[in-house]
Amino acid sequence: MEIRFQTPYQFLFIHQNVKHLLLLWKKENTKQLYIVEEENTSLVLRYPGETYVEMILDQVEPVFFQELETEEATFSVALGATFSFQDKLIGMYYAPDNPSEQLYFFEIQEDKIVEISDEDYPVIVQHFIKEFPDYIANEA
Repeated sequence: MEIRFQTPYQFLFIHQNVKHLLLLWKKENTKQLYIVEEENTSLVLRYPGETYVEMILDQVEPVFFQELETEEATFSVALGATFSFQDKLIGMYYAPDNPSEQLYFFEIQEDKIVEISDEDYPVIVQHFIKEFPDYIANEA
């Protein structure tokens, strides 16, 4: 199931094997977080309660939006998923303006992202494809 938003203020992401929707309200400087559940062919948004929202935002907010720099350009990415790999927390990032173009993977250490070694990177990508086949199918 492919989901597209008309404005750049909605972010679907997976954290702790749970699908979430983060809504940003710029004018009000407010954030809302919902759990996304699939029911038949529909997606249902459930409000999980203030304690859960605060806990998840505390975990992901420091690393949710990042600026990546390559030799060609600097660009913004958003967190698409977190998952464990060999006792490390890995974050998958995508460019919000073109989510199907390329995925980027980093280790998350406390409140920052760290590059993954060249030897581990392809193994982590394969692990992600195995753990999240629906995400890859939607992006293809």
